[in-house]
Amino acid sequence: MPETIYNDQFRLDMTLASGGFATVYRATDMLSGRVVAVKIGRLHEDPGYAKAIIEEAKILGRMSHRGVVQLINLPRPGKAPIAFARALDMPGRPYFFVMEYLGGGTLDEYLKQVKQLTLLEAAAIATEVARGLRHVHRRGYAHNDLKLENIVFRQPLVIGQPFTPVLIDFGIATRVKTQVEAGSLYIMAPEQLIQANMAKPPEFYAEPDPTKVDVWGLGVLLYRMLSGRFPFEARSERSLTDRIITSRPTSLGRLANIAPEVDELILEGCLAKNPAQRLDMLQVGTYLSRLAHGVTVQTVPGSWFGR
Repeated sequence: MPETIYNDQFRLDMTLASGGFATVYRATDMLSGRVVAVKIGRLHEDPGYAKAIIEEAKILGRMSHRGVVQLINLPRPGKAPIAFARALDMPGRPYFFVMEYLGGGTLDEYLKQVKQLTLLEAAAIATEVARGLRHVHRRGYAHNDLKLENIVFRQPLVIGQPFTPVLIDFGIATRVKTQVEAGSLYIMAPEQLIQANMAKPPEFYAEPDPTKVDVWGLGVLLYRMLSGRFPFEARSERSLTDRIITSRPTSLGRLANIAPEVDELILEGCLAKNPAQRLDMLQVGTYLSRLAHGVTVQTVPGSWFGR
């Protein structure tokens, strides 16, 4: 792999994450000295791989919110900047785009160290995530993959400072009023699993609302932050799928000191099996923001340095 791309403007310093469709690098913009993140698509005979990178860059280019990772347009001499380009320095000339660098570590990394959060801390994080998702929804998209690794803090957490969670990875984001793509299994909503794998029970609709998939995902995040576990867990994918579709999670009141109205918000308002019975993102975010007003970081593990 070359050390630099795009006419030597971006120096690739280290790998941040690698998945089936792309690899993300921490990089340095040699023109400005700014640290950035560069997402480079994987080469594949399926043109869908390249299309996914291009579409993600276009989606990010339509967003403008502190809770959504910011796209950095690529300069071109004498021409308008562009959202994505091909890495001509690399074999196969894969597509890539550039984003702001988020140095605070992921929510997944944070929870692995603190295990679970207080209600106010969880509400503070979820409120900011909900605000970012509301912006995404207003722009005509749903994130569709709210796993812990896809929420990154803007800067390392500091006691007494506010939480700054940011949504990343819009690789399977869905246009509102289109078919819902399958995301990470443990946070997938029942309607995603039914649409992807199984015959549809009569109480579910043929065309799920992607924004309600995000409401489900936020409920899963809240449950994990408050209890230290996911609402549905199993040893096999098949068993996990069955539990998501048919089982009710254990009440949070039995796992943590959670008031009944908060338990109801998460289990009935976010994790209702029928998406039509879930609250919308504005309703969830409004409730959470009342709880989280003025809440700051209370716990930072000694080994926590962000990324």
